[in-house]
Amino acid sequence: MTQPTPPITRRQRKQEQTADHLSATAYRLFEAHGYEAVSMEQIAEVADVAKATLYKYFPVKEALIAYRFRLDIAAGMAARAEALLAQQSFDARMRYLLRESAAWHSERKTYLPHYIRYLTRTSCAEDSSTSAVNASSDGRQILAAMFRAAQQSGEIRSEPAADQLAMNFEYLLFAAINAWLADAQPDLSERFLSAFDLLMYGVAIEQGRASNSA
Repeated sequence: MTQPTPPITRRQRKQEQTADHLSATAYRLFEAHGYEAVSMEQIAEVADVAKATLYKYFPVKEALIAYRFRLDIAAGMAARAEALLAQQSFDARMRYLLRESAAWHSERKTYLPHYIRYLTRTSCAEDSSTSAVNASSDGRQILAAMFRAAQQSGEIRSEPAADQLAMNFEYLLFAAINAWLADAQPDLSERFLSAFDLLMYGVAIEQGRASNSA
């Protein structure tokens, strides 16, 4: 039986409000002046906080982008929950989600190199001591939940575990984004769907087909 989520304390709520404020301030500055032109010192000044406070929540500038995107991902999943559930199979649900995700990433292309760099770094050594929760963990949890549901419904094999599948697939998606940033053709939606086909069906030729072609 699932344990109830403990209530958020006043201190935790204050921390979230501060992190939200810092991230929103940074994103406004990035949009107005460009990511590279904005310094951490400028963000702290406009947000009206000490530099030490900013660095406590977000040790590096990329973390501000990751935090903002984490909020966007949560809002996007909530908005698409009904449409996602309307899909009749795991394959259809995943393809719908990947097309939506590709559109979301494409709209934020300018920030993606910084975002992916941050996720790659923190996926190996996540720092849970700050409020800048690893954005990668949210995306991976969404994928894991979808894989787990498909395993329970018998649509995919029960092994490997859903968490392992989610982590492996997330790295395939990261690779697809990096390839797309270097070359925009094919588009990101096609790259994401190709990564999904690779995960689902692999590259091996079926034994019968291999024998017939020999």
